[in-house]
Amino acid sequence: MKITDRKDWPEAIQKCHKFFTQKDYDGAPLEDRIVFYLQMLEDSGLLAPGKRIVDLGAGIYWFDPLIKFLGAEPTLVDDFGGGGGVDNANRTPSQILLDRYRSELGLTLIQQDILTQPLSMADNSVDAITCFHCLEHWHHSPKRLFAEIHRVLKPGGFLFLATPNAANIRKRITVMMGQNNWSPLSEWYYEEPIFRGHVREPIVKDLQQICSWNGLKVVGTYGGNFIGRDSHVLAWLPRPIRHALVAGSQRILQFFPTLCSDIHVVGQKPV
Repeated sequence: MKITDRKDWPEAIQKCHKFFTQKDYDGAPLEDRIVFYLQMLEDSGLLAPGKRIVDLGAGIYWFDPLIKFLGAEPTLVDDFGGGGGVDNANRTPSQILLDRYRSELGLTLIQQDILTQPLSMADNSVDAITCFHCLEHWHHSPKRLFAEIHRVLKPGGFLFLATPNAANIRKRITVMMGQNNWSPLSEWYYEEPIFRGHVREPIVKDLQQICSWNGLKVVGTYGGNFIGRDSHVLAWLPRPIRHALVAGSQRILQFFPTLCSDIHVVGQKPV
């Protein structure tokens, strides 16, 4: 069933819209990619009472509140140190919103460095772990983290990974034209004290290999072009034209994940 056809979807959207348009926040939008993420959870039967979902590198956006409103129990784990809706230049609005996550929504927030600190969940206690557009920001090996992911997942539990694609079709073309496929040099050079941008973007086979290394069976691979429409390289095009081109290409590229701007791999722990 499409997530948008659920009877509780309109009410969940209404609650989220009200929550994110309070005077202390500028109103984060509901992005198409979030609906896509939720659809993956829905297809796996995870948006239901009693289902425990841990969102790694959670940041601040509609995803976790919607999980809560749709019946499951999300736990947010992040250092909340910048990015993902957390503004380091002006942390007050972000901190107010995180406090409201706890007080108004009853969400569980765990602030930690996920690469160096063990997850606080018990063995075989989590139905699903999500990690969306976080892996590409990690400066160090995630080997310890993925061992923790395998430990806390229940037998039959799922890991959902989403990242930018280092070899999408736009990058393949522009690199041949002599352009860099990374973010602007100035972002890396001037951002202090810690660069929070992309340090290693994977390809589809990389995500599949990480699942295999950690005893997870790959049960889904999907492509999307959510971030592609706001690419720096295409910024010279008017926004409506850029979005229309990407939306049109999605109809074809969705069948070729290795060419998409967003790649998604789902791993499952054996029963």
